[in-house]
Amino acid sequence: MNSKTKYLLLILVIAGIILLKYNDNNALTETSFDPPELKYSKWLFGIGILCAGLYLFRKAWRNILTKIMIGTFGVCFALNLYLFIEIYPYVQINKRYAEYSEIETCEEMEKRFSTDLKNGEVKYFHFGIGTLIGQNKILKDNYNIEVYSMGCLVQTEMECYNENVNDYLKKKYDKSMSDIFNESDFIKLLETE
Repeated sequence: MNSKTKYLLLILVIAGIILLKYNDNNALTETSFDPPELKYSKWLFGIGILCAGLYLFRKAWRNILTKIMIGTFGVCFALNLYLFIEIYPYVQINKRYAEYSEIETCEEMEKRFSTDLKNGEVKYFHFGIGTLIGQNKILKDNYNIEVYSMGCLVQTEMECYNENVNDYLKKKYDKSMSDIFNESDFIKLLETE
């Protein structure tokens, strides 16, 4: 095996291990799903390790084992890279949510809203079963507000934040949340989806 092949395999193995570990730790905890790609990549990584072990003991098979290792580690890396791209946004959303869930009073939430407003990172916490179709798009595109679906359990501190968002919309746009969702753009968006 030449040095380029050794370096390629080394890079694929190290990157594969790192991504496999990251995806394995975060797939269930952050996204609540167990992707089949993760299972396939674990199997492929195992096959690659088995081939690496055989490579040391079977000199006659080294050429074919090298190709199998490159293939299995390469596909494992590609699957894990795909999963990383899918999982990473959920990890970031959950980190941001954790920041807000630690705030315990309305006063602290008002301070956080002021900070978010200065940074241009205003959020809206939607409570209830599901979100309205297009709600996220309208708020993000037209008002630069990111929506977080919180489920049915209303959290008073986040409601305090939402009241600040509503006051902000009234001051800046002369609209409330209910006005926004009664606009013709929102209704047109609902009709097209």
